[in-house]
Amino acid sequence: MKKIAAFVILVFLVNCFSSCEKEINVDLADSEKKIVIEGVIESNQVPYVTISKSIGFFDKIDLGSVQYVNNAIVKIQDLSDNKTITLKEYNLDTTVGTQTFHFHIYGPDLNDPIAMSFKGQVEHTYKLSISAEGKQYESITKIPGSVGLDSLWLEPVPGMEDSLKAVKAYYNDPDTFGNAVKLETLTNRFIKTGVPEIYYTSFNSVYNDDIINGTRIPLSIDLGYNKSENYSQSEINTIGFVRKGDTVNIKWSAIDTHVFDFWETLAFSQSSVGNPFASPTKIQSNIPGALGVWAGYGSIYYKIIDSL
Repeated sequence: MKKIAAFVILVFLVNCFSSCEKEINVDLADSEKKIVIEGVIESNQVPYVTISKSIGFFDKIDLGSVQYVNNAIVKIQDLSDNKTITLKEYNLDTTVGTQTFHFHIYGPDLNDPIAMSFKGQVEHTYKLSISAEGKQYESITKIPGSVGLDSLWLEPVPGMEDSLKAVKAYYNDPDTFGNAVKLETLTNRFIKTGVPEIYYTSFNSVYNDDIINGTRIPLSIDLGYNKSENYSQSEINTIGFVRKGDTVNIKWSAIDTHVFDFWETLAFSQSSVGNPFASPTKIQSNIPGALGVWAGYGSIYYKIIDSL
């Protein structure tokens, strides 16, 4: 009798849990490809824009699968002094290993002195206008000013004093809400590894002053790294530190709120890939009707060298 009662209870519990299940069907069929735009205008630098199409869920993801948009009309207007330039399309070939990839980028005409003098200025606002494949896209960004870092130094890493150091800094945040920065580093290795030495972001790429507004805070700056590489756990534990003899270049870029939202939601979306418990994240583009970002950067550069 006890066995029968236990069996009845077990069946009841199984029915209860199964009745709570909900079948969800996700349609992963190919949808219409959207325009993807990445535009950059940095202080004291000329602007550039890349225009491509989104990649389908089942499409192969590599440099060769990127579909660039050709023959677009790309204009940038400095709303602060009412100057406008039209960018020129360039086709570039780059060899990676044994493969050659083709890139398309829009930039100022190299043979036009006026276009080449159109460079980003701090506290100026810029409008991007694109006409591509019968559609129009517009976005506005600002190059904010930045107070930069107050001080910068290296400290030995506890337990690894002979080989690794951490980058430390102090930052004085202005007493106004809405300040945000993007942080990138380029490491020139004393012992070369063959890895391209370019600017990378670390675990986080952007920060704002929602919590630290108007305060002086100490910072630990982790070195950026190539997100497409696979690293061992020991490499992950030391990837943010400076090795003996290395030179670190730090790019500290002030950004506006909309640019911050784009990079923050993009990073959150990337980190949640494959996590069944993560909430879906909508990447917040600042270009209506398109994916991507039109970003102004008020950049300040620093260099710190670890002496042997």
